[in-house]
Amino acid sequence: MVSWEKVCSPKEEGGLGIKDSLSWNIAAIRKLVWWIYYSPDRLWVKWVYQIYLKGADWQEYHPSGDVSWGWKSICRVKNRLVSGYQNGQWVLDSKGYTVGSGYELVRQKFQAVQWNQWVWNGWCLPRHQFIGWLIARENLQLKVKLCQLGIAADDDCLLCSNASETHVHLFQECTYGRRVFSEINNRCNMSIPMSNHMQWVGNGQVSRLQKAVLLCIVMAAYYHIWMQRNKARVEGCILRPELTINQIRREVQARITARLLPEKDKRDLDWLRSVKLYL
Repeated sequence: MVSWEKVCSPKEEGGLGIKDSLSWNIAAIRKLVWWIYYSPDRLWVKWVYQIYLKGADWQEYHPSGDVSWGWKSICRVKNRLVSGYQNGQWVLDSKGYTVGSGYELVRQKFQAVQWNQWVWNGWCLPRHQFIGWLIARENLQLKVKLCQLGIAADDDCLLCSNASETHVHLFQECTYGRRVFSEINNRCNMSIPMSNHMQWVGNGQVSRLQKAVLLCIVMAAYYHIWMQRNKARVEGCILRPELTINQIRREVQARITARLLPEKDKRDLDWLRSVKLYL
């Protein structure tokens, strides 16, 4: 499983880019605190000074027990995000405090990853992207992990039974996966290595369109290898690699047809036709 903090981190940091509702709520409430400090002419702020503060210093104010829950929430957030201020000024945004800059300060940060632009390539299908994201994070529920949890009796690879089912084995060393990528190399006239597929394509000396299409193919291959692994576990049988390759080709071809513009470079179109991905 991926922790909620990592799921809510930006894609550049290996997350899904989902907003953490708790951190966003704190940042949004802090906007009300900002108004009390710096917008005394607002009608709501005047009401706060009249009803709650009653001449007290806002910096030193502590709510009594008989005030509303909402006002207590505002007071609890008052001293949060103080690290974003210098000499009373909000330094993370020249326009003053914003909810977005406050959220960036309060959320948990993670180290940037290199693979995000490869996984979230716009040519890939969303379901392929999601499985690719789990693979990049090494968070698939493989048999090594299931065996450690006592769910699986052994950790043998379900596709070849030649080694422990790890991320490296399943997508780089397994005979089934190697046959799939070998056929991809043959059909695309490429030499994608069995290790670091996405990195090789992402850094490859090919045109922008070819890079996007190859990433789409690699992500589709990851997805279908994972689906065959699940099919082996549930049904006890798998498709031949040739049939898996045909499934990958059909999905990639449909995606290319949906996204490709007619004014693309002729050399790219000729390459797509040569690998039978464009009609």
